[in-house]
Amino acid sequence: MNLSQGRPYLAIPGPSVMPDRVLAAMHRPAPDIYAGALIDMTASLYPDLRAVARTAHHVAIYIGNGHAAWEAANTNLFSRGDRAMALVTGQFGTSWANAVERLGVRVDRIDFGRNAPADPARLADALRADVRQEIKAVLLTHVDTASTVKNDVAAIRSALDGTGHPALLAVDCIASLGCDPFEMDLWGVDVMVGASQKGLMTPPGLGFVWFSDRAAERCRASDLRTPYWDWTPRA
Repeated sequence: MNLSQGRPYLAIPGPSVMPDRVLAAMHRPAPDIYAGALIDMTASLYPDLRAVARTAHHVAIYIGNGHAAWEAANTNLFSRGDRAMALVTGQFGTSWANAVERLGVRVDRIDFGRNAPADPARLADALRADVRQEIKAVLLTHVDTASTVKNDVAAIRSALDGTGHPALLAVDCIASLGCDPFEMDLWGVDVMVGASQKGLMTPPGLGFVWFSDRAAERCRASDLRTPYWDWTPRA
């Protein structure tokens, strides 16, 4: 027996509570997927998604959750045998690194624990040690869902630039998208990963990957791309 009254409210990072107008929108009949309203609506999402990320670059929409968006980013960025650097500040930083590793990418991890943000100085030291510049990308969570640690993305970018290392910067914004300001272009982020079910307050089922021209160029050499995850025709 449950004597509670009112609307259930889940105070968790996500899936988040959806506004009534979002719930009402789901009661509409399924549209024709080949013409008309759905095509027009999908086209209208691209400028809105760029505005949320504060970017003039590309964005791809996938049917899938945040893990699917990771997979899309990973398979477009890397080839088997590549090397990546993961700055870990919680469980989701660990999980992203593991997902990349399972694709055959060598992953260097700097683990900062679950109570502190990533230290830009330690990243700079690690990049300087990579004298052959093998590291293709630095992976970072903006906010780790599990630990709640928030990282200073601009400071990480500054540290990366200060070393002159060519690695791309990829950021998981699944927990922070729509909740905390994110400046993809201003902060020099090359790849940004998000999903629909948290700060955007919509149902699970959509993953988003924003990517810069540098990332698009890297994608052309990736041997992990598959027809579904390839972001080129989606952007």
